[in-house]
Amino acid sequence: MTSVVDGVVKLIKAEFGYDLLDALMGFENAEKVTTNLLTHSSTILTGEYPGCVKQAVIYALLMIMTATEIVSKNRIMEYFVNSSTLLESLFWLLSQTETRLEFGYDCLIMLALLVNFEKDRPNACAVRLSLVDDHVTLNGYSQAITTGLSEFCVEHNPLLDNSSGWLHSFSTMVGSIGSIFVADENGKNESLSGTKVGLLMAFYEAVHLNRNFMTTLANTKTDTSPSNSLSQNITSPLQLPPSNLLVTFLEYSSLVMQDIKTESGSNLTKLCFIVLSCIAEDQYANALMSDPHLVFRVQLHRVPMRHRKISPDLAKPAPLVCSLIDLNVEFLMTHLTKRLPHEIYMQSIGIIHRVLCYQKKSRTRVNFDWKQLWTAFFTVLKFLCSNEVSLLKKFDIFSMALQIVNMVNLFVTFGDTFLVTPAAYDELYYEIIRWQQVFDNLWSLTARHASSSGDYQPTAAKLSFSLTNIRGILTHFSPKIEEYLSSQSISTPSEEQIIEVVRQNYESLTLKILDNLDQYDRYSEVPKYSSFFTSIVRVMVKDTRQIITNKQIDFTTILTGGE
Repeated sequence: MTSVVDGVVKLIKAEFGYDLLDALMGFENAEKVTTNLLTHSSTILTGEYPGCVKQAVIYALLMIMTATEIVSKNRIMEYFVNSSTLLESLFWLLSQTETRLEFGYDCLIMLALLVNFEKDRPNACAVRLSLVDDHVTLNGYSQAITTGLSEFCVEHNPLLDNSSGWLHSFSTMVGSIGSIFVADENGKNESLSGTKVGLLMAFYEAVHLNRNFMTTLANTKTDTSPSNSLSQNITSPLQLPPSNLLVTFLEYSSLVMQDIKTESGSNLTKLCFIVLSCIAEDQYANALMSDPHLVFRVQLHRVPMRHRKISPDLAKPAPLVCSLIDLNVEFLMTHLTKRLPHEIYMQSIGIIHRVLCYQKKSRTRVNFDWKQLWTAFFTVLKFLCSNEVSLLKKFDIFSMALQIVNMVNLFVTFGDTFLVTPAAYDELYYEIIRWQQVFDNLWSLTARHASSSGDYQPTAAKLSFSLTNIRGILTHFSPKIEEYLSSQSISTPSEEQIIEVVRQNYESLTLKILDNLDQYDRYSEVPKYSSFFTSIVRVMVKDTRQIITNKQIDFTTILTGGE
């Protein structure tokens, strides 16, 4: 059947203009034929049939579902989406360990395609997915994603390259990751084959639609073998280490974000950050990630740079929120190029903001080295000021700077509610003073554009007001420090001396209470990301169809009479 559908699709594309639905079954028979097809398919998928038969049914259904490049133009999909028997069969396969290992990846691809059919209209599959509350089903869904992403991490982990030293492995990491993005014969629509983009789409739909799914993020998976499915890169069984979905996803994200020079690499990283944005907005997920009693080792992969050495040592156990912030700090610090991926930078900054808002509201104190985050913030501000002319031609740099300055204000105004110790608050003031030149430059840049009539005048004016407290801190402490240095005859003060001056002069500092520092616009797919997901699904359809075409199903079990 898979070959028949493939042949019909190729034929009508090449020589005819009528619909696949009409070509396969005729419009007048469509409902009856598809109902019978899906009923029999569900019976096989959930019944006592050989794995090869179930695989053949899945491939046939996937071939039909991917018959058109744009899923919403495939009229047969309308019957698939409204079939409760098909959806329940997929959930059943995911809930059983044996079938999940064998068909989990395929089931998630099918679910992602079903949910993305005509998303601008009510979608029965999307509604059903949003209502799933069965722990076994949700956990199976989560474990299938975790297994697939773990395979990717093992395959592309430079620290597991035994052929040479770890330094050489890291130096070739970007090339390794970049090689999985393959352009088609026309040099357009680069393939995401091998990147597990189907799993990411299924993951995204789950965290976006179903709040119950958040409970599975930190569940340790028990599946230890890779799935025998559309995951085409596995040539021999891998023994995957025990992990959970969020730990695995953070490691996966740290790998794929190494190469965002290509459009496909950039899109994959953007999708990862959209998923993280949805997670960072959820109160339960934040509570889970910030729990000091739930600590995990997260291996975040980093690109070697001239100013730092990469340690091959395993990460120390820590709450997941620490790894999430660390991942975003790494991204902010390593992609400051003239072709700044500003959309992803805004996503990354937004993720951090969501986490800080939760910590401020819940008064959660996480033992994190906040200096890393502040350094990343100030480094980005310095880059924006230094490259003002070229960057302003591409996007509103004041909007990005405003997001960062607002978070600095959040630390200044409410840091005592979520920083672990008073010393951390002192260190914040020290870092602001140490980066005074950057804030002076940013103020000059902002004042110039705020007083003009240019396109960016409104956001420049907002940024100018947002800098009030930071300028107040610098204006207040600078003469105090100068006075101290003069009285002690010191030309180069130490960090401890500056911090001591800050501590002695807190009481005379006057700051303004700025509104809405802990407010943000919640994530919404429509309309901002509608075209983005349409393009992702289109590539996913093409990759899935190509994989199915090249796959061979082993029917030896049936031919030899085995079970």
